[in-house]
Amino acid sequence: MNEIQILNYHALSFIQNAIYCLVFAALIFITFRLVRVQQEKNGNIFAKILVSVFGLCTSFFGYSVFSYLRAFQNGQAYRFLELESKGVELSAIAKKSVEITGYNFEDGPPVLSIPEPAAIIFILTFIVMVLAGTWMNLSKE
Repeated sequence: MNEIQILNYHALSFIQNAIYCLVFAALIFITFRLVRVQQEKNGNIFAKILVSVFGLCTSFFGYSVFSYLRAFQNGQAYRFLELESKGVELSAIAKKSVEITGYNFEDGPPVLSIPEPAAIIFILTFIVMVLAGTWMNLSKE
């Protein structure tokens, strides 16, 4: 595999991840809409459980999307480093993408890992907002 093939392969991976991010954004909208409707209709315990489960499933989906993104980034860096270890001179863009990820060749092939810390904070904030909006009375009255 040469550098352009690596870039093409990962461009497709990033496009796929972008589509998943759009789906995640739509699921966030649907989740908050369900929380709002459940609050306005004063939903029973079963409705609250269903909204909570849907929100947690949305959170897991988002966690997976962010995990895939990090795995794609580390995979691209690893493939560039693997190419460099074979004596191929990398372009400035390839070197910069390796530098940005901070991935080392000695780490071995990347596995699906945890997302970036900012993504984890986003997911945890989303979970708290969904559960608080579902189970707590947040009105001013």
